[in-house]
Amino acid sequence: MKNRNSGFTLAEVLVSIVIGVISIAAAFTSYNYFNKSYKSISQKAAINSSAREALSIITKDLRNTGYMHVDFTKESHPEWYLIEFNQKELGNLDQLIVYQGTSPNSWIRTIYSPKAYDNCQFSVAWCNKYGNGMYLAKTLIANPTGGGRKVVYENIEFIPNLVDFQVVFKDREGKEVYPVCSSYCNRLSVSQGAETPSNNKPNKGTLNMPKVYTAEIYLTIQSAKEVFNSNQATRIINHENGTFGNTQNFDDKYYRETFFASVHTRNLAKHVAISEQTGTSIGESSTYNK
Repeated sequence: MKNRNSGFTLAEVLVSIVIGVISIAAAFTSYNYFNKSYKSISQKAAINSSAREALSIITKDLRNTGYMHVDFTKESHPEWYLIEFNQKELGNLDQLIVYQGTSPNSWIRTIYSPKAYDNCQFSVAWCNKYGNGMYLAKTLIANPTGGGRKVVYENIEFIPNLVDFQVVFKDREGKEVYPVCSSYCNRLSVSQGAETPSNNKPNKGTLNMPKVYTAEIYLTIQSAKEVFNSNQATRIINHENGTFGNTQNFDDKYYRETFFASVHTRNLAKHVAISEQTGTSIGESSTYNK
């Protein structure tokens, strides 16, 4: 019997190699595509989750701001400490301060401040381009004025990778309220209400506190890592139509998203139930619900 050894020809081997290379290249390309897509989606999801959780907490604080226990006696002038903000705390970013107290003997000041990471010491543009960026810090102080003052925590990282933080206060008519400040008014000019309250006389900034009917928050965050394959020109405009807005331009591979919340400060700018002018009932008063 004659033995026959079967095998692949050279042409078959070459065809198999080509098919294998094409398959591996296709698999590698698909992997890279889905890997980049996953990183992009995960970065955007992280921004979305961080911003929404942060805004829910800030919103809760704004709704509670100005509330003081009916028997509160810790501060002689609690009406001087309700709500405030400072413009351009870091670059063009704002700082938000709210006060509230739920017991007769204690109250708290909550401060949201933009801060720079290490090696980020100059302008906001420099921080975003060359430094390690910024974050929104949160500070909580119990009994902030007078005896018993206690820093519960200070400048903890509340929101990472911060790009912009803008605060706008408005009255019932929708007009911007400024200045709104207390002891921080020394950062303003005298014409803006820089005098600190003294001799039982509040300054302009303090008198504006109970006028705040809504607080608008603009929060912009960027991805922790680069997302795009090439530089993307991005322009961020927060509070475009107002006096205190902020515009920034970027040309890089990072993804950025802005989140907005408008909150009614329910303990401030309360409706007048009885007219101060005529003493008439609600139905006849011209000052109600303006």
